[in-house]
Amino acid sequence: MTDKLALLDQLPSAADFYRLYWNRRPFVVRGAVRAEVMEELISGEELAGLAMEEAPQSRMVRTAGAQQNWSCDFGPFLEESFTKAGERDWSLLVQHVEQFHPETSLLLRSFNFAPRWLMDDIMVSFSAPGGSVGGHIDSYHVFLVQGEGKRRWKIGREAILEENYIADIPLKVLSEDFVGDKVEVTCGDVIYVPPRFAHEGTTLESALTYSVGFLGPKLSELFSGYAQYLAEFEDLDQRYVGAGLDEGSAGFMLDSSAVDSLRQSFVEPLTSEDFPQWLVEFFTASSHEDFGQYSEREEMLYDDEFEGELKDGASLIKPEYIKFAITAAPEGGFALGFDSQSFSLDEKLFPLVQMFMKEELVNSKSYPDLFAHPAYLEFLLELYNHQALEFA
Repeated sequence: MTDKLALLDQLPSAADFYRLYWNRRPFVVRGAVRAEVMEELISGEELAGLAMEEAPQSRMVRTAGAQQNWSCDFGPFLEESFTKAGERDWSLLVQHVEQFHPETSLLLRSFNFAPRWLMDDIMVSFSAPGGSVGGHIDSYHVFLVQGEGKRRWKIGREAILEENYIADIPLKVLSEDFVGDKVEVTCGDVIYVPPRFAHEGTTLESALTYSVGFLGPKLSELFSGYAQYLAEFEDLDQRYVGAGLDEGSAGFMLDSSAVDSLRQSFVEPLTSEDFPQWLVEFFTASSHEDFGQYSEREEMLYDDEFEGELKDGASLIKPEYIKFAITAAPEGGFALGFDSQSFSLDEKLFPLVQMFMKEELVNSKSYPDLFAHPAYLEFLLELYNHQALEFA
């Protein structure tokens, strides 16, 4: 183990994580995830079942022989796809497993030291001995949680700024070897890989790996997303009318005053109170095409039904796979984002929202003021009817 791949005794605090993050330090934590949590996660058989369905995004990578001959097929798969795969040199990968197997989302509680508002999904892979997807990089940070079995990982020592891939194969596999450190992991171990650090895993014993990935949006995506948001509101989507121009911009000349005026027209929307409101919407939108529609549940409740359930002793909880994002509002209170929607809330609601963010049970005993204000129940009913909350 070199001084670049840190070996920690336990998952870091938020302060320690960001120190490692900003210093670009990969790390390994032995036995970081408790056995009782690991037992709840999706099994290999269940993962294969998911890969045979339409909605989950799945792929199977076969790695026998030279890397130039590796193959990648996309699901949904048939049962015979797995019987024909053999006992070596293949991997099955399924995206957004936390959405389809809620017990797997329990894993997210282990990562509250990291920005969960940036969390994208949990990708789960089952791989036979020899299985790999080759050396590759991710543009975001990722935690690799080892389930059953054993894998050997090679983790790069420095970020790769310009990567080259093997041509003419349906996988982004680095064409050149990279300098790195090797580590073997077993059930409950966690590896943290910073953005753009090369890494390559090879299966020693049939293994499950749970990859907790975080968003890394490009500036162009942020600009584009905010532009779409502005376009929805006539009072926000102001036209540029050449305010402040003078004779220096006559004809075909954009002088410095014109450039400054145009630049300011970009700056003003970014400094408005609508910008943080949009941010919590942007970072809670799902990257899965079938999610993120702010969809209503099939059996919605009305005010009296909802209040009756709570008065009868029911508890509400936010499932782990539901992503919230909050930020302070410029003029007091705060904005809560969920599923690409946002709510402007009074600060007196913050303790209630905080309980949900901790995935704690909320009922009239844990939160005595639950029935103190009608606005509380209206807000909770809105979240419940749009599947952000569930009765426990």
